[in-house]
Formats: sequence, C-alpha cells, structure tokens
Amino acid sequence: MNNRRNGFIRKFSIADAAKARVAAHLDEVFSGTDSLLNDLNPWTQNLIRSEMMAKVALVFESDDPAEVCYRDLIREIDTEAETGIFLARQGSPFRHLSRVVEDRGVSGQLYQDIDVIAPFVFADEVAHSSDDLDLVWVTIEARHDRAHLDATVSELIMSHLLDDADAARDMTNAIRSLLYAFHEDVVRRRCDMPPVIDDRERRDIEVMVGEFMVRSGNYESRIDEIRQRPETGLRHATDPAHFPADGPGRPN
Repeated sequence: MNNRRNGFIRKFSIADAAKARVAAHLDEVFSGTDSLLNDLNPWTQNLIRSEMMAKVALVFESDDPAEVCYRDLIREIDTEAETGIFLARQGSPFRHLSRVVEDRGVSGQLYQDIDVIAPFVFADEVAHSSDDLDLVWVTIEARHDRAHLDATVSELIMSHLLDDADAARDMTNAIRSLLYAFHEDVVRRRCDMPPVIDDRERRDIEVMVGEFMVRSGNYESRIDEIRQRPETGLRHATDPAHFPADGPGRPN
C-alpha cells in the first residue's frame, strides 16, 4: 500500500514539475521575438496555454505516460516536418532547423526552390500571394511554429518522465531526422526534383515511418481529446478527491 501511495506521490510531483516547466516555456515563447506565436492575440495565446496544460494532464493520467508522450512527439514532429523542411538550412537561428540539415536526406536547400514547389504543395496560398509568395511563407512559418511548440512541450514532458533532458533531446532529434528526410523525399518526388537519397534509403525510411505512424495512432483524435479538456486536466488529476482510497491525500 505504501509503495503504491509513494508511486502516486512521485507521479504527480513529476507532473507538477512538468507543468511548471511548460508554463515557463510558454511565457518565453509568447514574450519573444523569434516566432509568429508572440504576435497572436491574448485570447489565442491563452487557448494554446490551456491546450498545453491539458496535454500535460492527459499524459500523466494515462497508464503509461512515457509511451503516450512518445506518441505525441512522433505526431507533432511529423506535422512540424511538413513545413520545417522549407525552413531548414545552415545558419538558421533555430537550433533544430540548423542541426537537422546535418542528417542524411535533409538538404537544407528546399527554400531556394519554393517557386517550383509552392504550386504543388501550397496552391491556395500561391493563388492569394503576391510575386514574392508572401502568403506561402507566412503559412509555412505559422504552421511550423505551432507544430514546433507542440513538439517542444512534449520533449519537456519527456525530459521529466525520463529525468534526463539529454536523453529526451536525443530521442527528439532522432525522430526529427527521420521525419524531415521522409517529408523532403515526398516533396521532391511530388515536384519531380532530384532526390537526395537512393532507393534503398527511401525504402528503409518508409518502413520506419510506417512503424512510427502505426505506433502513434490517429493525430486528429488526440487533438480532439486535448481540445475537449482545456484548463481542467491537471487540476483534476492532482485533486486528492480523485485519488484511489489508498492513494495520496487519503488516510491509510
């Protein structure tokens, strides 16, 4: 009984620490100048905060928090990579975008070919853009920044679950390397551009990405689950009234 009680105490202590770290990170993002997210109106920023706190709660309420967080991380980096491939380049002010071009399959050159790519990938945005494809770039940056925020929050949660920030970062980098290479190859084939990986590498990447997608499950369902619980999750999870009879907050 005491072991179970101690397990609950430890779990929710980690949850509180993760919640505090996530809240601090959101403060940094919304007060910074290197992301479009700081230009959002206060209502939208508060909604994002609520969704992030709901995600923390859902992870720690699950039977296997590390697995649930890992699935979130896969889905979120997959979404990030869809637009991050157009921003990745040597010398990027974003560490993850400059680091990923060191990996096989990520050229860091797609931004130079956006005139060729945009009509295939961002047709609606091209139709409403000026000659410099302004709406295309705003769309790319906005989608990337939000997805990267989601992925960063999951990495922060994972660092608390593993009690090892370096291990969480290595895990995130490995997922990012694979998914950025996958999405760049998809775009290159779709736009009839020269590949940067050979057929064997492509097959290996497709198999690994397929396994990732099976493991991570449906992203839309997860988003709906998070959005149904803004501002309520962690308070509910850590309320002693919701612990088992022999859990924390209850007498033995």
